[in-house]
Amino acid sequence: MRDDNPAPELRQRRGRGLSEERIVTTALRIIDESGLGAVSMRAVANRLGVEAMSLYKYVRNRDTLFDAVVDRIVNELSTDDGVPTRPEHGWRHYLAAVAWGIRRYAKGHPHAFPLVATRPTEAPWINPPLRSLPWIEAFLAALLDEGFTPEQALFAYRAFNGFLLGYLLLETSAMAVHEPLPGDGSYPAAAEGSDEPTAPQAAVPGGLTPTRDPNGRRQLVESTTRHQFIDPQGVVDQARYPTIHRLADGLAEDHFDSEFESGLHHTLDQIDQFLATAAGTPSTSRPGSATSRRD
Repeated sequence: MRDDNPAPELRQRRGRGLSEERIVTTALRIIDESGLGAVSMRAVANRLGVEAMSLYKYVRNRDTLFDAVVDRIVNELSTDDGVPTRPEHGWRHYLAAVAWGIRRYAKGHPHAFPLVATRPTEAPWINPPLRSLPWIEAFLAALLDEGFTPEQALFAYRAFNGFLLGYLLLETSAMAVHEPLPGDGSYPAAAEGSDEPTAPQAAVPGGLTPTRDPNGRRQLVESTTRHQFIDPQGVVDQARYPTIHRLADGLAEDHFDSEFESGLHHTLDQIDQFLATAAGTPSTSRPGSATSRRD
């Protein structure tokens, strides 16, 4: 078991070389392990083996820390070998590669993705999940280099982010149902000595809340049939909602991979159609054109 309250002499040794990078890395690791509600300045300090006050030299407060965590996650695109820095095979291939890269970081940090989606941005026009200024600059410049007009590039930017934000919030929420952590959503870490992973105490704005209460989450996780997954608490009356029950098998199936690829393809088609309309020429999109992945 991890000792998050080391002896003073050990804390002094472990605290050497403290930096913003180490603090942010540690905060993200805690979120990945225990959920957003588990992150506090004290928890991060304990993990690093330092006093909580020493963190304030590098980060002003927990809000600032969360902002830095968001930057860290989004900038994983920069180290993703599958994401090109500029279009090499046309704009569709480029946008598809960036989209799959964003999905990779979202799935890599499903319990932290709500921060990417909900943390206030530096300006209202900055749209998550591609909310890094360097990446927005690269994204827009790449499209202009591909012959997009400014209006077309901005349309693509908004459509692209709109699709990804909604879809990935749904997908990461579904992941949290099956892999609940103590700090998910409005549930903070459990009280010491409790084996209940989510207990209603201090809510975390923007956190994942896949069910209304811990009992509902447990029932979902323990579902053994698709009908139980659709209605784990027995509140979806079959007489009142016969169509839902008739389609229960399909509703419970996991189609995230195929639906993401299909949704991305249609989003790129929408951009393509916008370009064609402005130019007065037929759309160049075609079935199966470059939306290739992958994970």
